Amino acid sequence: MNYTGKVAVALVLTALLSACGSTPDNGQAVTSAINTGDAVKNAQNIYQNWQEKIQSIEHLQLYSPNKYDVVQAHWKKADSIYQSFAGSPETAFKSYSIFSSATYLERFLDEINQAQITLTKLDKLKVKSDRVLAPAIKQMAYLNSLDAARYYRSEYTRLNRFYAKLFNYIDNDDVSDAREEQEEFLERSFSLEIKTVKKIYIAPLETKLRDLRRNDVRYYAPLSYSRVETEITDGNRIIDLTPRNFKAIDKKVIEIQFELDHAAHIALEVKGLRDRSKDDYENFILEIENKLLRISRALDNQDLRNQPIRSQAKLITEGVLSARKSNFIQTQPYYADDKNNDTSIEQVTALTKLVEAQKQQIQQLRLEAKPAPSIDESVATQQNGNAELEIPINAAKNAEVEISE
Repeated sequence: MNYTGKVAVALVLTALLSACGSTPDNGQAVTSAINTGDAVKNAQNIYQNWQEKIQSIEHLQLYSPNKYDVVQAHWKKADSIYQSFAGSPETAFKSYSIFSSATYLERFLDEINQAQITLTKLDKLKVKSDRVLAPAIKQMAYLNSLDAARYYRSEYTRLNRFYAKLFNYIDNDDVSDAREEQEEFLERSFSLEIKTVKKIYIAPLETKLRDLRRNDVRYYAPLSYSRVETEITDGNRIIDLTPRNFKAIDKKVIEIQFELDHAAHIALEVKGLRDRSKDDYENFILEIENKLLRISRALDNQDLRNQPIRSQAKLITEGVLSARKSNFIQTQPYYADDKNNDTSIEQVTALTKLVEAQKQQIQQLRLEAKPAPSIDESVATQQNGNAELEIPINAAKNAEVEISE
């Protein structure tokens, strides 16, 4: 119990004893009652203050579980003592025990004082730990923001125990050991961070890839399936190198999802081709040719069916690029105000995409017409086929055409 508190209690007790040693008048009795009431009121204020304080120190347990437990023990004792005299103020000045001359009020104030002393030490320890272990604290907070425990509970639990050891070193004044162990903690936590990011962003896509494989997409569209695998490998590589570059990660996720969808519909097309009889091949080719005809008609009212399909696609591509360049030149001075310009560009872009889709169907038909290749041969075929049939979308954006024959 601090000196000021003891003096206050002593003054109150002196006043009470003086009142008992003489026959007081009404004024003296009122004064004694006021002093007693003030002492109990002061204890009540202290108690209420600590009720709020004890609710806000849970975060300090990490810095020193022992010191935290000491604070809690003193508070529980103080709380118990306070409840003994809260309803009857006169009890506050009675002897707390036959083995001690201290009153209930004195014991209450003493427990509060001991709790405050330990809490002050705990606060100072927090300041020191926050400075020495700043990197570890920041990294752990980041793992929690990723909800790493949800995805890798066992590994997170082990890492969290390691994290607590770092604060124990500071509590025991082993700062050098804390810094050394912190390096290992950071290495392990960064590894968990990468695994967690992959689990969040890549794992669902890998699950979809396995679904495609179960649906025989790898058999019907090996080239497209291989492309998905390549994109997923690239996604894992991006996370390994820059696990916090979420702009790049999100972009790659979109690309992987695109390839998944592409592989799925290509497999359906190929399966449909294989289900056709050879007598249906001509109708299938004519259907593709009619789609190209609609594009060429919409573009410049031409009928290119006297050309090979590959030549038709090349001529349509050149026409699209020419229309885009012409549209840009004509609308450039009025770009800000011409609402039709956006519509024209969208139409040209839609035509380009449609041409690309038709050429992919043609490529799949060509593959179907040949004996089923091995996976290695399929990859080689994809490289050659892409060189022959690829629509230069990027070249279209730059108004440069380069078609491989």
